[in-house]
This record gives sequence, C-alpha cells and structure tokens, in this order.
Amino acid sequence: MGAFALPSLEDEKTLLSLQDAVAEGFGGYSTLRKYIYEGYLRASRIGGRIKIERADLEALKRPTGHQPTLEDIESAVSRITAAAPPLNDQQIHRLARLLGGGQQ
Repeated sequence: MGAFALPSLEDEKTLLSLQDAVAEGFGGYSTLRKYIYEGYLRASRIGGRIKIERADLEALKRPTGHQPTLEDIESAVSRITAAAPPLNDQQIHRLARLLGGGQQ
C-alpha cells in the first residue's frame, strides 16, 4: 500500500473511511485502494482503518485536462468526415433531420 500520512485532530472532521467513501459514490472499494496504492489518492490509517480526506475524494470528480476549443472540435470533425465514406441522399436527409437542419 502507498505511504500514509498522520492527520491532525482538526482534519478528522473531513475524513471518510474507505467504506464511507464507497457508500457516498466516490468509487468502488478496489478502485479507491488502487488509487491509494498508486499514489493518486492520499490516505491515513487511523485505528486500523483507512481514512481519506473528503477534499481529495471531491478532487477525483473534477475533470482534468483542458476544454476543447472550437478549433479542436472542427479539426476532429474534419478528420472524421475525411475518413468517412460518402453519404447517399437518404442518409444526408436523415442526418439533417436528426441534427435539426431538415423538415420533420
């Protein structure tokens, strides 16, 4: 298992047991254990139980990376359309209807 840090008494209010973190939907038991072992998630051992700071669990929910720009999206669409086979008229009309550009 990864390194464990001893929390201060003040931190104990924000700590969740591994079981509580699972119950609150932060991930599966084995997934959270893996994150701790691999160093992605800090944890402390208190009285034989693994405790995790709520803020660290909340950080797992935040998206990482950057939001794609309009240029990123247009570039991806260009690559997809260049690789796609040509569409027949029926497929074009169906796509137009699905995308809101045609009559229904």
